[in-house]
Amino acid sequence: MIKKVYLSVVAVAVCFASLLGCGSGSASSGQSTTAPSNLIYPQATISATVGKGITPDTPTVAGTVSSYSISPPLPAGLTFDTLTGSISGTPTAVAAQTTYTVTATNSGGSATATVQITVKIAPPSNLVYPQTTISVNAGSAITPDMPTVAGAPTSYSISPALPAGLSLNASTGLIAGTPTTVANQTAYTITAANSSGSTTTTVKITVNPAAPSNLIYPQTAISASIGSAITPDIPSVTGTVSSYSVSPTLPTGLSLDASTGVISGTPTASVAQTAFTITAGNSGGNTTSNVTIAVVQAQNALLELGQTGSIETLRFEGGRVLSADYSGHWALWNYTSGALLANGDGAGVSGLVDMAGQTVVVGIQNGLEIRDQSDGHVLSLIVYPGLNPPGMNYPGYNPLTWWKLASDGGYVCIGSKSGLFVYTLTGQLAVSKPGDYYSKVLSFAASGNVLIARGPAGQNVIETISAVDGTSSVGPTLSGQFNSWFLDGSRFLTNEGNTVSVYSSAGVQQAIVALPDIANLTGQGNWIWTYDAYALGYPLEIYPIGSSTPAFSYDAGVDTAAIASGQTIGLLSYGSGQVSVIDLSGSTPSQTNSSVAVAYLSEFASASSAQWVIGNRHGAIADGASLSSTPRYFGHGAAWSIAGASGSVAISTAIGQILVFDPSASLLKQTIDFSSGKLALSSDGTVLGAFANANDAQYEPDRTLNFYSLPSATVIASFPYTFQLVSPVLTDFTLAASGSTIGQVIALNDFSSYTRQVTPITGAPLIWSDTGNSNPILLSPDGTLIAEYNTPGSTSSATNIFKNGSVVAAVPGAAVGWIDNNRLLVNLYQDSGPPMDTVIVYAGCAIYSATGVQLSTPALPELQSIQSVNSDSVYDPSHNAIYSLTTGQPIWTASFPGVGVGTVAGPYVVYESGHSVVIETF
Repeated sequence: MIKKVYLSVVAVAVCFASLLGCGSGSASSGQSTTAPSNLIYPQATISATVGKGITPDTPTVAGTVSSYSISPPLPAGLTFDTLTGSISGTPTAVAAQTTYTVTATNSGGSATATVQITVKIAPPSNLVYPQTTISVNAGSAITPDMPTVAGAPTSYSISPALPAGLSLNASTGLIAGTPTTVANQTAYTITAANSSGSTTTTVKITVNPAAPSNLIYPQTAISASIGSAITPDIPSVTGTVSSYSVSPTLPTGLSLDASTGVISGTPTASVAQTAFTITAGNSGGNTTSNVTIAVVQAQNALLELGQTGSIETLRFEGGRVLSADYSGHWALWNYTSGALLANGDGAGVSGLVDMAGQTVVVGIQNGLEIRDQSDGHVLSLIVYPGLNPPGMNYPGYNPLTWWKLASDGGYVCIGSKSGLFVYTLTGQLAVSKPGDYYSKVLSFAASGNVLIARGPAGQNVIETISAVDGTSSVGPTLSGQFNSWFLDGSRFLTNEGNTVSVYSSAGVQQAIVALPDIANLTGQGNWIWTYDAYALGYPLEIYPIGSSTPAFSYDAGVDTAAIASGQTIGLLSYGSGQVSVIDLSGSTPSQTNSSVAVAYLSEFASASSAQWVIGNRHGAIADGASLSSTPRYFGHGAAWSIAGASGSVAISTAIGQILVFDPSASLLKQTIDFSSGKLALSSDGTVLGAFANANDAQYEPDRTLNFYSLPSATVIASFPYTFQLVSPVLTDFTLAASGSTIGQVIALNDFSSYTRQVTPITGAPLIWSDTGNSNPILLSPDGTLIAEYNTPGSTSSATNIFKNGSVVAAVPGAAVGWIDNNRLLVNLYQDSGPPMDTVIVYAGCAIYSATGVQLSTPALPELQSIQSVNSDSVYDPSHNAIYSLTTGQPIWTASFPGVGVGTVAGPYVVYESGHSVVIETF
């Protein structure tokens, strides 16, 4: 074996030597070498990627090669083997397509071949977002989502488009922003790409509604009574709410609308004051608000008053009268019978009501109640947050919304900066038209169409919008500036200076005329008129359409309101009680004058020149047709004074009547036609004092003081006074509980001095008098003791006590009233101390004997006046409570809020609350 191998190696060596001599092409024994040929690369075109090794490209060649070379140099990262011609490696940089020439050489010559090489960037890969699922609320910025990726993308894209407010950075792939609209969960595909390719990933994004916020209920404390519907409490809220809930459960009969958050209904059971938490929520979160509700037994009304504040709105149509006062309380009356059909409370401090056709609309904060004209029952509720804010009728107030009832009562429209909205009588939204329908807009809600002047369509055109489908048309260009609509919307007026044009509602010019004045320019029927409340004489001028010559002229006088209604104009003299009604229904305007017993006239409405009503600032509403005979009123107006005694209650009302009731039977015993601002009853109820002072001196000059014997209502004493600055005039009176002694406070010489006197009820002889002081005279129950104080609410207040006209004692403080014939309650005052030493504060009270001996200092609040209930308790109307003189604590408080007018009558407390005189036992 060893020998055989050796011979084989020798044989290989000999053969190798033989090959070198025969095939190398090298010079030997003087012979020439053959040049290489047929140089071929398997990969004549190479497409490489940065960072990725190529498949080595090794050529084949005919002949022997001593060396290889390449030109130009290979892209970075690729190598060229000069012995074998192999191209290999991993490119590290991009290179454009280039032709490379490879040369194979030996001593006999060379051969060449070309290879095309392109080095591209690596396609991106492994695209990863840290947040693969994003859930965010509209209006809230997301946490920026920045991806990682292998490779070098040159761009990013996404599909489908991101929700509004979010964006994808095309250079970095960052997803960021604040979404502005709600979007359901969606998978978004993000692509990172460069010239070599791309990679993708998905991110799921959900945009929930912004969590609602700022939930506000207009009525944060509701005092309800069994059987009486509450005014719907409509909230406002920022954001979108999917549902409302309340905890704990509302009182029986009340409900929360889960869609609108409205609290409404008629409670059926008593509930102590409870705080209810209302939650408004959506998928983005929730917000809460608290409303306290107390439900008490229904009021036991001794007398329904109707309206008690200044009448701000009157409507008269279809046998119904609708009234509303300054407090927002409204009432619906049957004109024929005078019966009160329905009443309630509207929005804030203005008379936001209207009536047309068979429809009554009551404005409440954040919405409207739609009611039936026949009896006032509720048809529907329109919810519109921001509508009817408190104080809407204050001068200069800008509520940014308006509403109107169609002239035929067929629909309701609302205008705002965001659009015009028309609602059916069932409360459904029928038309929604975007645009600024608030700024400068003058609208008329006609039958079937809303007419818009100075609106989005232009300042000098009329836009007509269908109340059924919202289709809109624009009339021709007007001459001059739009001024006002006729009362019935059939025409309108424009003006250029004092030149007035009359147009049909379709925008057709019907007349043009130059007038001397255009103050309060208005029109109705075949007439237009002006009323200048600042010109000399306060002229009212009524012109036929197209004429500059008035057909009727009237000098209204100072403090006269001109109120147009239907085919009439009512001229109301504020203080005198004079009413002039101008009839526009005929060929020539005609005037009828009337007088009414109440002053301070504030509102007027008519069904015709023969049927009209007027209201005054104290809630009195009079039927104009009755003024020439026996005046008829709707309700009683405000209760000015209430006096009580055992078995009797007397109530003086704004319509000029005193009503005397038996409280135990709620029975009306007497009606006395006398307008009184202050009443007093003797303790046995047989003597009634009535002072003709309606608290508005200059317009109701009668200051007569009458005393009546009850039950006959016969005048037993009368002291005539008249409000005149140069004459003595009564400013206050007192009646002793015995009914035999009276005190009078009389102003003299332009109210620069006063005389006070105490006499028998007949007026003589004089028991006591002084001068210079206008404070009340306080008489003991039997009339033998007099208390008078010098300065109320002062550290120097002092009270003198007289017996049968002679001073018997002096005590510190200001007297409040006699508890009985031997005890007097006095309020004490002191400086507040640093840092405001000049502020005087209540410092408690004391009870003194008729001889000035301090008997006790009960811990009472500051009482304004008192009526004795028994030996240990007194009633104060200003607090509407009965207090113990021992403990100083209230032993009875009213179930309903009062206004400071009330009395005790035997076991009853009778007081004005809201728009009723309420009677309760204690």
